[in-house]
Amino acid sequence: MEKYASEQIEDMLAKKQEQGDLQRSEDCMHKDIVKCFLEGKAHKYVCMECGFADSSRAAFFSYPQSDQEMG
Repeated sequence: MEKYASEQIEDMLAKKQEQGDLQRSEDCMHKDIVKCFLEGKAHKYVCMECGFADSSRAAFFSYPQSDQEMG
């Protein structure tokens, strides 16, 4: 997993947005996740394909069968 400063992430996402390269978050598979640091501390995870950000890496994964009953 790549690691970047918050400012670097913002710049890279802004360039992708200008070029029209950002995917819709709803359609994204979140395969290119990077770890973002702010003032030397882990801050959040960011998907570089769509720009979705969350402090928990687990937020990038969905488990469609998890709502089905067992048995």
